[in-house]
Amino acid sequence: MIAMQAVRRDWFPADVSISQYGVGAHGWMLTMTLLFVATASTLALWAAHRQGAARTWPVILPWAVWILACVVMAFVPTNEWPEPLSLTGQVHQAAAVCGLFAAPIGAVLMVGLGSRGSSPRSGARARTVVLTTAPLSWVLLGLLVLTNIDIDVTGLGYQAAWSLHQTVAVVLDIIMIFALIICLRARANVDPGPGGGTTSATSATSSSVPA
Repeated sequence: MIAMQAVRRDWFPADVSISQYGVGAHGWMLTMTLLFVATASTLALWAAHRQGAARTWPVILPWAVWILACVVMAFVPTNEWPEPLSLTGQVHQAAAVCGLFAAPIGAVLMVGLGSRGSSPRSGARARTVVLTTAPLSWVLLGLLVLTNIDIDVTGLGYQAAWSLHQTVAVVLDIIMIFALIICLRARANVDPGPGGGTTSATSATSSSVPA
């Protein structure tokens, strides 16, 4: 993300939207960033499934929508601002809105079902971060939708309001994903082992697998 900003000389909040990083000669950087996010999110879903926190469709589906949205945004770029949205731009925008809405739902359900009461202090803090950033992300997404229908509650004007709301929503989702990974990792360190014992961080680092 920082590399894209440096290349475009457009620091947060983005001039129009983060999607504009995908336009032009350096657009491949946004493609790679989104594919990395999709890969990390897929691994997080797999980890949650192994822990029993993502084995029902109400949990899996929103997270799968987020992953699919990242892939669609990676390969279907938007068009240059301020031109009207092309067909590909509309597909990209729809994927962004659906993904930003679905990701917090999946994250909240994962930590709610898989990390309650058994995580160490680091996991409990990470769970709190997930449960805090998710509703804040929904608020920003709501403001984003209002901006898109010409209701600017900030008074900043369409371009600045859209940029601010989208940038903050994306940053909150990135923080949320990091916190979710920490939460799942902390949960894994206290899950019962095959013999009914506890798999702690100490035993994990003393195994043949490098920490």
